[in-house]
Amino acid sequence: MAELISREDNPIPGIAYSEIRFPDELYLGTGEFTTMLEPKALAKINPVISNVMNEPYFLMIVTINLGIDQVTALIGKAHDEGPISRKVFDIPKEINVENANDFTVCFSEWDINEIKLNGASLKLAE
Repeated sequence: MAELISREDNPIPGIAYSEIRFPDELYLGTGEFTTMLEPKALAKINPVISNVMNEPYFLMIVTINLGIDQVTALIGKAHDEGPISRKVFDIPKEINVENANDFTVCFSEWDINEIKLNGASLKLAE
């Protein structure tokens, strides 16, 4: 029942690190997944795709698309199954693409609850 944290530095160009945190190492349905973008990454790369996977137990894909001002997150258990939860959130138009930006997906009981941008909750897209 210990906390499980896994961090990958520089997984792809534009991403400083990604980190997955589970409060209970035996239950992967609740936790947080953070993608820290490097400064100016959003100005150069569109869309940015970040993911973490431990097949067949866990899969999360986050797509940050400034071209449509949205970030999409999906959570599931394996590639050959559909997502358990998929939600789209709006990225504020005033985002500073010159800075590093931190997108954190919060999920509980296999449901995506919120996405935070630099600590502030994003609005669920309509």
